[in-house]
Amino acid sequence: MNGLILASPLSELRYKLVRHPRRKRLAIQVRQGTVIVRATLHCPQQQIEAFVCSQQDWIQLQVRQQRHAMQQLEMQKPQHGVMLLDREISLQRLQAKVSGYHFDGNCLTLYTGSRVKPERQADCYQHQLNLWYQQQAELWMTERLGYWQQQMGVRPQSFYLKSWRRRWGCCHSDGRLGLNWHLIKAPAWVIDYVLVHELAHLTWMSHCPAFWQRVHQFYPQPATAKAWLQQHQWRLLS
Repeated sequence: MNGLILASPLSELRYKLVRHPRRKRLAIQVRQGTVIVRATLHCPQQQIEAFVCSQQDWIQLQVRQQRHAMQQLEMQKPQHGVMLLDREISLQRLQAKVSGYHFDGNCLTLYTGSRVKPERQADCYQHQLNLWYQQQAELWMTERLGYWQQQMGVRPQSFYLKSWRRRWGCCHSDGRLGLNWHLIKAPAWVIDYVLVHELAHLTWMSHCPAFWQRVHQFYPQPATAKAWLQQHQWRLLS
Protein backbone atom coordinates (compact mmCIF):
# COMPACT_ATOMS: atom_id res chain seq x y z
CA MET A 1 0.00 0.00 0.00
CA ASN A 2 1.48 3.35 -1.02
CA GLY A 3 1.55 6.23 1.43
CA LEU A 4 3.65 8.67 3.42
CA ILE A 5 4.76 7.92 6.97
CA LEU A 6 4.10 11.04 9.03
CA ALA A 7 4.44 12.06 12.66
CA SER A 8 1.59 14.18 13.96
CA PRO A 9 2.87 17.23 15.89
CA LEU A 10 -0.48 17.52 17.65
CA SER A 11 -1.00 13.96 18.84
CA GLU A 12 2.58 12.62 18.65
CA LEU A 13 1.29 9.66 16.65
CA ARG A 14 3.01 8.17 13.66
CA TYR A 15 0.66 7.24 10.83
CA LYS A 16 0.61 6.35 7.17
CA LEU A 17 -1.23 8.86 5.01
CA VAL A 18 -2.89 7.45 1.90
CA ARG A 19 -4.77 9.75 -0.46
CA HIS A 20 -7.51 8.36 -2.71
CA PRO A 21 -8.98 10.19 -5.73
CA ARG A 22 -12.46 8.77 -5.07
CA ARG A 23 -12.56 9.20 -1.30
CA LYS A 24 -15.11 11.70 -0.02
CA ARG A 25 -14.20 11.93 3.66
CA LEU A 26 -11.39 11.31 6.13
CA ALA A 27 -11.07 7.89 7.72
CA ILE A 28 -8.68 6.20 10.14
CA GLN A 29 -7.84 2.52 10.13
CA VAL A 30 -5.59 0.60 12.50
CA ARG A 31 -4.21 -2.59 10.98
CA GLN A 32 -1.72 -4.85 12.74
CA GLY A 33 -0.78 -1.99 15.04
CA THR A 34 -0.17 0.45 12.17
CA VAL A 35 -2.26 3.63 11.91
CA ILE A 36 -3.51 4.43 8.40
CA VAL A 37 -5.21 7.72 7.57
CA ARG A 38 -7.16 7.82 4.31
CA ALA A 39 -7.89 11.20 2.81
CA THR A 40 -9.03 12.89 -0.39
CA LEU A 41 -6.39 14.09 -2.84
CA HIS A 42 -6.69 17.74 -1.84
CA CYS A 43 -7.55 17.55 1.85
CA PRO A 44 -5.42 20.12 3.74
CA GLN A 45 -2.75 18.67 6.01
CA GLN A 46 -3.99 20.89 8.85
CA GLN A 47 -7.44 19.29 8.63
CA ILE A 48 -5.87 15.83 8.65
CA GLU A 49 -3.82 16.68 11.73
CA ALA A 50 -6.88 17.95 13.57
CA PHE A 51 -8.82 14.81 12.68
CA VAL A 52 -6.01 12.53 13.91
CA CYS A 53 -5.77 14.51 17.13
CA SER A 54 -9.53 14.23 17.73
CA GLN A 55 -9.32 10.44 17.40
CA GLN A 56 -6.14 10.04 19.46
CA ASP A 57 -7.68 8.11 22.37
CA TRP A 58 -9.47 5.65 20.07
CA ILE A 59 -6.33 5.16 17.95
CA GLN A 60 -4.11 4.44 20.95
CA LEU A 61 -6.64 1.96 22.32
CA GLN A 62 -6.79 0.12 18.98
CA VAL A 63 -3.00 0.06 18.69
CA ARG A 64 -2.60 -1.39 22.20
CA GLN A 65 -5.28 -4.02 21.67
CA GLN A 66 -3.94 -5.13 18.29
CA ARG A 67 -0.31 -5.28 19.42
CA HIS A 68 -1.35 -7.32 22.44
CA ALA A 69 -3.32 -9.66 20.17
CA MET A 70 -0.32 -10.05 17.86
CA GLN A 71 1.94 -10.85 20.82
CA GLN A 72 -0.51 -13.50 22.02
CA LEU A 73 -0.70 -15.05 18.57
CA GLU A 74 3.08 -15.00 18.26
CA MET A 75 3.26 -17.04 21.46
CA GLN A 76 0.74 -19.52 20.00
CA LYS A 77 2.74 -20.13 16.81
CA PRO A 78 4.07 -23.66 16.33
CA GLN A 79 7.56 -23.89 17.76
CA HIS A 80 8.97 -26.53 15.47
CA GLY A 81 6.63 -26.76 12.48
CA VAL A 82 3.77 -25.27 10.51
CA MET A 83 0.01 -25.53 10.86
CA LEU A 84 -2.10 -27.52 8.41
CA LEU A 85 -5.81 -27.57 9.23
CA ASP A 86 -6.10 -28.86 12.81
CA ARG A 87 -2.55 -30.15 13.33
CA GLU A 88 1.06 -29.09 13.51
CA ILE A 89 3.35 -30.48 10.80
CA SER A 90 7.04 -30.87 11.63
CA LEU A 91 9.32 -28.85 9.38
CA GLN A 92 12.92 -29.09 8.29
CA ARG A 93 14.97 -27.00 5.85
CA LEU A 94 17.76 -28.53 3.77
CA GLN A 95 19.99 -27.60 0.87
CA ALA A 96 19.84 -29.66 -2.33
CA LYS A 97 20.68 -29.46 -6.01
CA VAL A 98 17.35 -27.85 -6.82
CA SER A 99 14.70 -26.02 -4.79
CA GLY A 100 11.51 -27.83 -3.91
CA TYR A 101 9.61 -29.54 -1.12
CA HIS A 102 8.62 -33.02 0.03
CA PHE A 103 5.72 -33.96 2.31
CA ASP A 104 5.30 -37.48 3.66
CA GLY A 105 2.09 -36.80 5.54
CA ASN A 106 3.76 -35.95 8.83
CA CYS A 107 6.93 -34.01 8.01
CA LEU A 108 7.47 -31.23 5.47
CA THR A 109 10.97 -30.77 4.06
CA LEU A 110 11.81 -27.57 2.21
CA TYR A 111 14.82 -27.54 -0.13
CA THR A 112 16.79 -24.58 -1.38
CA GLY A 113 18.89 -25.12 -4.50
CA SER A 114 22.67 -24.96 -4.54
CA ARG A 115 22.58 -21.94 -6.86
CA VAL A 116 20.48 -19.86 -4.48
CA LYS A 117 22.54 -17.10 -2.89
CA PRO A 118 22.77 -17.16 0.93
CA GLU A 119 20.90 -13.87 1.27
CA ARG A 120 18.03 -15.32 -0.80
CA GLN A 121 17.68 -18.64 1.02
CA ALA A 122 15.02 -17.43 3.46
CA ASP A 123 12.88 -16.15 0.58
CA CYS A 124 13.38 -19.42 -1.28
CA TYR A 125 12.23 -21.46 1.71
CA GLN A 126 9.17 -19.23 2.10
CA HIS A 127 8.35 -19.59 -1.59
CA GLN A 128 8.47 -23.38 -1.36
CA LEU A 129 6.34 -23.29 1.78
CA ASN A 130 3.73 -21.19 -0.02
CA LEU A 131 3.72 -23.59 -2.97
CA TRP A 132 3.12 -26.49 -0.61
CA TYR A 133 0.32 -24.64 1.15
CA GLN A 134 -1.33 -23.89 -2.19
CA GLN A 135 -1.11 -27.53 -3.21
CA GLN A 136 -2.65 -28.67 0.07
CA ALA A 137 -5.36 -26.02 -0.18
CA GLU A 138 -6.34 -27.11 -3.68
CA LEU A 139 -6.54 -30.77 -2.69
CA TRP A 140 -8.47 -30.33 0.54
CA MET A 141 -10.73 -27.43 -0.42
CA THR A 142 -11.74 -29.00 -3.73
CA GLU A 143 -12.87 -32.11 -1.90
CA ARG A 144 -14.65 -30.15 0.81
CA LEU A 145 -16.28 -27.89 -1.75
CA GLY A 146 -17.74 -30.97 -3.41
CA TYR A 147 -19.23 -32.04 -0.09
CA TRP A 148 -20.92 -28.68 0.56
CA GLN A 149 -22.14 -28.41 -3.02
CA GLN A 150 -24.03 -31.65 -2.53
CA GLN A 151 -25.39 -30.59 0.85
CA MET A 152 -26.58 -27.18 -0.35
CA GLY A 153 -27.70 -28.19 -3.83
CA VAL A 154 -25.65 -25.54 -5.67
CA ARG A 155 -22.63 -25.65 -7.95
CA PRO A 156 -20.28 -22.78 -8.88
CA GLN A 157 -19.28 -22.28 -12.49
CA SER A 158 -15.62 -22.51 -11.49
CA PHE A 159 -13.40 -22.48 -8.42
CA TYR A 160 -10.02 -20.83 -7.88
CA LEU A 161 -7.56 -20.05 -5.09
CA LYS A 162 -5.89 -16.70 -4.47
CA SER A 163 -3.90 -14.86 -1.83
CA TRP A 164 -5.83 -11.87 -0.51
CA ARG A 165 -4.89 -9.61 2.38
CA ARG A 166 -8.41 -8.48 3.27
CA ARG A 167 -10.83 -11.23 2.30
CA TRP A 168 -11.25 -14.96 2.83
CA GLY A 169 -13.37 -15.71 -0.20
CA CYS A 170 -15.57 -14.25 -2.89
CA CYS A 171 -18.47 -15.24 -5.12
CA HIS A 172 -18.93 -13.52 -8.48
CA SER A 173 -22.29 -12.86 -10.09
CA ASP A 174 -21.33 -15.20 -12.95
CA GLY A 175 -20.98 -18.10 -10.51
CA ARG A 176 -17.20 -18.12 -10.07
CA LEU A 177 -16.10 -18.85 -6.51
CA GLY A 178 -12.72 -18.00 -4.98
CA LEU A 179 -11.06 -18.89 -1.68
CA ASN A 180 -7.99 -17.56 0.07
CA TRP A 181 -5.44 -20.39 0.12
CA HIS A 182 -4.07 -19.13 3.46
CA LEU A 183 -7.22 -20.61 5.00
CA ILE A 184 -5.58 -24.06 4.84
CA LYS A 185 -3.69 -22.99 7.98
CA ALA A 186 -7.01 -22.66 9.86
CA PRO A 187 -9.05 -25.43 11.49
CA ALA A 188 -11.35 -27.37 9.18
CA TRP A 189 -14.51 -26.08 10.88
CA VAL A 190 -13.48 -22.50 10.11
CA ILE A 191 -12.88 -23.26 6.43
CA ASP A 192 -16.29 -24.93 6.32
CA TYR A 193 -17.87 -21.64 7.35
CA VAL A 194 -16.18 -19.74 4.51
CA LEU A 195 -17.26 -22.40 2.02
CA VAL A 196 -20.87 -22.31 3.21
CA HIS A 197 -20.81 -18.49 3.20
CA GLU A 198 -19.59 -18.23 -0.38
CA LEU A 199 -21.83 -21.02 -1.68
CA ALA A 200 -24.82 -19.29 -0.08
CA HIS A 201 -24.04 -16.29 -2.30
CA LEU A 202 -24.91 -18.42 -5.31
CA THR A 203 -28.50 -18.12 -4.09
CA TRP A 204 -28.35 -14.64 -2.52
CA MET A 205 -25.58 -12.29 -3.69
CA SER A 206 -26.21 -9.74 -0.92
CA HIS A 207 -25.97 -10.17 2.84
CA CYS A 208 -29.74 -9.89 3.22
CA PRO A 209 -31.67 -11.72 5.98
CA ALA A 210 -32.51 -14.52 3.54
CA PHE A 211 -28.80 -15.00 2.87
CA TRP A 212 -27.95 -15.36 6.58
CA GLN A 213 -30.91 -17.67 7.05
CA ARG A 214 -29.43 -19.95 4.41
CA VAL A 215 -25.98 -19.80 6.04
CA HIS A 216 -27.46 -20.70 9.43
CA GLN A 217 -29.35 -23.58 7.83
CA PHE A 218 -26.06 -25.34 7.07
CA TYR A 219 -23.68 -23.66 9.54
CA PRO A 220 -25.48 -22.80 12.81
CA GLN A 221 -22.70 -20.75 14.44
CA PRO A 222 -21.09 -18.44 11.85
CA ALA A 223 -20.29 -15.83 14.50
CA THR A 224 -17.86 -18.23 16.19
CA ALA A 225 -15.96 -18.86 12.95
CA LYS A 226 -15.95 -15.15 12.07
CA ALA A 227 -14.51 -14.30 15.49
CA TRP A 228 -11.79 -16.95 15.09
CA LEU A 229 -10.78 -15.53 11.70
CA GLN A 230 -10.67 -12.00 13.04
CA GLN A 231 -8.52 -13.04 16.00
CA HIS A 232 -6.07 -15.14 13.94
CA GLN A 233 -5.93 -13.25 10.64
CA TRP A 234 -2.35 -12.03 11.17
CA ARG A 235 -1.03 -15.53 11.79
CA LEU A 236 -2.86 -16.96 8.78
CA LEU A 237 -1.65 -14.26 6.40
CA SER A 238 1.96 -14.26 7.56
